[in-house]
Amino acid sequence: MFADLKYIFLWWFIILLFGTSVLPFTFNLFKKFFDKGYIFSKIIGITFITYCIFVLGIFKLVTFSTPSIFLILLLISFLNYFYLFKKQKYFDFLKILKNNYKIIIFEEILFFIILTFWSFIRGYNPAIEGLEKFMDWGFINSMIRAKYMPPFDMWFAGESINYYYFGHLYFSLLTKFSGLTSAITYNLSIATVCALTFVSGFSLVGNIINHFFAKKTQFKFILIGGLFSALFLTFGGNLHTVYKISKLNIKQNNGHLVLSKNAFQKAANSYWYPDATRFIGFDPDVDDKTIHEFPIYSFVVADLHGHMNDIPIILFFVAMLFVLNTPTPYFINWPLIIYSGLTLSLAFMTNAWDFAIYGLLFAVTYFLININLWKTIVNGLGVIIAWYIFTLPFSLNFVPMAQGIKLSDAQTPFYQLFILYGGFWLIIIPYIFSLFSYQLKNRKKSFLYTDLFVMGLFLTATLLVVLPECVYLKDIYIFSHRRANTMFKLVYQAFIMYSLITGYVLVRLSTLIKNHRQYLIYKILFLLIFISHLIYPFFAIRSYYGLKNYKGLYGMNFLKDQFSENFEAIDWINKNISGQPIMLEAVGDSYTLYNQISATTGLPTVQGWLVHEWLWRGGYDQPGARAADVEKIYTNKDRNEVRRLLQKYSVDYIFLGINERKKYPALNEKNFIDLGFPTVFETGKTKIYKVIK
Repeated sequence: MFADLKYIFLWWFIILLFGTSVLPFTFNLFKKFFDKGYIFSKIIGITFITYCIFVLGIFKLVTFSTPSIFLILLLISFLNYFYLFKKQKYFDFLKILKNNYKIIIFEEILFFIILTFWSFIRGYNPAIEGLEKFMDWGFINSMIRAKYMPPFDMWFAGESINYYYFGHLYFSLLTKFSGLTSAITYNLSIATVCALTFVSGFSLVGNIINHFFAKKTQFKFILIGGLFSALFLTFGGNLHTVYKISKLNIKQNNGHLVLSKNAFQKAANSYWYPDATRFIGFDPDVDDKTIHEFPIYSFVVADLHGHMNDIPIILFFVAMLFVLNTPTPYFINWPLIIYSGLTLSLAFMTNAWDFAIYGLLFAVTYFLININLWKTIVNGLGVIIAWYIFTLPFSLNFVPMAQGIKLSDAQTPFYQLFILYGGFWLIIIPYIFSLFSYQLKNRKKSFLYTDLFVMGLFLTATLLVVLPECVYLKDIYIFSHRRANTMFKLVYQAFIMYSLITGYVLVRLSTLIKNHRQYLIYKILFLLIFISHLIYPFFAIRSYYGLKNYKGLYGMNFLKDQFSENFEAIDWINKNISGQPIMLEAVGDSYTLYNQISATTGLPTVQGWLVHEWLWRGGYDQPGARAADVEKIYTNKDRNEVRRLLQKYSVDYIFLGINERKKYPALNEKNFIDLGFPTVFETGKTKIYKVIK
């Protein structure tokens, strides 16, 4: 366990370095924040430097290499700190550090603690296998080998990745810069998102609370509200755990709820944590399966997916929106348009749905704050234009996968929505009623800025919960899962918005409810809901990780145990093959341990996980044809046909291992020998042939 501390410390230091490079810009943007937005410097530094090298790489101006990253880091740092000297603000910058060093140190320690904590959690089950980890890991490994942008698709040789990969790119950039193997940094990346989610959530909500107490900073309320929201956001589940355990208790006791420790322990032992994310539509007689995940589930199962990678970016967006979306006499708010357009472009390239979702948040909050439809439309169009320009380098090499919007023909029973989001509603709705009652009682015509902003979050989140009941985006999911992806993408962000509101509401109600007994009742309700939500990670972490046998952060040992010969081959490839020559391997079904060579090395193969490429390429025709050709190469008795197909896909190496022999029982290895292809690696029954062209 202690051996991993050196990796964690190095990773933390690099993130600190990237954040420090943009501190002057961060302090200037968040000058009204009590912590000057310190934690957001990490997000700004990492994503902006990645964006710079991405754009320059698209136009082949710089390579994706450690020296290039270092030079851009130096350039960004120079521009930031040179600006201070030029504007004679250097000593103001030092003054900011001096006046705020305590909260800066506090947030840095908090970040390091969560980073270390979740890194060690991952250490109990660090294997990068199962679900879609091969996909995420393959993206990162392909990017690490890439010379220019866009990166090659490791499962569709000759083409670039047709997916939202910017989040993978900034973790591959950190990996390349650190010099660590991706088998370690994959797990550190999960822990990084977890830590950034917690501390960014704390900072954002703490600053909304601080803005409410405009005349004097109230650290007591900042800590209470900020930490509650951060805990809800990062480690909270929903009411499903309490509901399902109670239901299991009743079922196991002949229809009676037995309030004993043993009865609840027996019910708890039967609880399966993924059910909280697969609740709607999973009744046997319902043909409408959906997905409704939330951050802690993502951190536990540890797929390095776009919806999780984007959490730090969208938290920065909300913070930036809170700072810049203030009432202004100007018809056009240029700083808000430019920063929103850039941030939403990063969000789009990481998780495309978030552009529309947080574009909606922009529109709702802007209108509530300005009460001017034309200003909302004009500034919204400005954001779309800026987003389009900043996204253009990515869009030039990307083909959208959506197939149109459909009306929902299935609706969710209200009790199921309540179990998933009712805890948040019970916390927030008393605030809404109290706020409007206060306004009417005191004959106030205008709301405070913080209340308008929070109501914008609440309205947007609630719309995101309601929308899948009305429409869904058609994709390649089968009919029984028609709403699954739409609901998943929308309610994931609704959960984030609701979580951010909770801490502010708890503090704000202390000023709206003058009756101490009523507020005490509310605090008890709040605490019960908080405990109900925070029960979830106990089951999820224990189920997935066990917490008994610490294995370390290295995520490839499962290959050494299950595919020892493949593990040796992968090690040889990573040490001896540079660049991205094409390595033929067997075509695999999605979510399996096939295509592990391309996933672990970043070398493209002709055709990888079939259903995934079916989705990314907008149809089955191309992936299906490639899969058939790969089978012919391995099994065809006509050497000339084999040579033709190898030339068609520019294959450089042929991998022959346990998966190939299992997938193609009629495998004809003799062809490769007769064609004069030398064996460049061999161990047991595993071989790598080099194709002589």
